[in-house]
Amino acid sequence: MNTRTISKGSRISRVLMTALTIVLIFLFLNIMSLVADIQGTARVVNYAGLVRGTTQRIVKMEDAGLAQDKLIEAVDSYIDGLRYGSDDLDLVRLDDEAYQAKMTELAEYFYDLRDEIAQVRETGYQNTDIIAKSEDFFQICDQATKLAEDYSQQKATALDRLESIVIADIVGLLALFAIELVRALRTAALSRQLQRKVYLDEATGLLNKNKCEEILSQPGPIGPESPLAVFVFDLNNLRTINNNLGHEKATNTSALSRCSWRKCKAPYASPAAMAATSSWRCCAAPMPHRPRRCSTG
Repeated sequence: MNTRTISKGSRISRVLMTALTIVLIFLFLNIMSLVADIQGTARVVNYAGLVRGTTQRIVKMEDAGLAQDKLIEAVDSYIDGLRYGSDDLDLVRLDDEAYQAKMTELAEYFYDLRDEIAQVRETGYQNTDIIAKSEDFFQICDQATKLAEDYSQQKATALDRLESIVIADIVGLLALFAIELVRALRTAALSRQLQRKVYLDEATGLLNKNKCEEILSQPGPIGPESPLAVFVFDLNNLRTINNNLGHEKATNTSALSRCSWRKCKAPYASPAAMAATSSWRCCAAPMPHRPRRCSTG
């Protein structure tokens, strides 16, 4: 895999991660909105049931000759809140045509029921249709409650779908992060390999001329606390050995200087540079104040 292919793949991954992140933010905002709608819808369902139960109580008490003006006003406010929403009752307006049509019918029928209650107060319930009309009103209440429950279920189903999409989005992001991590590790490995090729001699594994020149050309001065010694091993005829006797013999010859250096530098410190070429070898290392004479074997 060449560098251009890796760079192109990395750009595509970044674009995809950006797109998935934007989609994830959008999904979270939609989920928050849906959760708020579902919470409001639950109160609508409760108040729709409350309208039915309170109206039943009103009819019973009015038939018994007990006026219930406050309860009638309360039911009237409940119906208005169910139709248009209400801050006082913490009710939201359901954006559903079937529900709104049924609530309009419910409100109109409640007005008729109030007129019938007025007749009950004047003539008694035996001379009115209060029982029949209240039963019709209760059926309309049940239908409105069922529509509110259906609307709430639709919102819950939409929320489930969004949650599934969010999970898929997160899985996609994690997969892209994993791909980018693998690509970064591979790039780091390639960089280490390239650095070894630039600064190490393949035949001996020692630092090559490039690294030696880099260390020796450092602009910072070398202080008296860390004196530096430079060893040069003249390997004349190494190319001739390589050409006539083979690469293996040339490698063995080159390795002699490495072995000699390691014997020599052991009592002191690790070398700062050990550079090799086909004809000469240069080794630079921090030395003690009194260099020790070492044998080249």
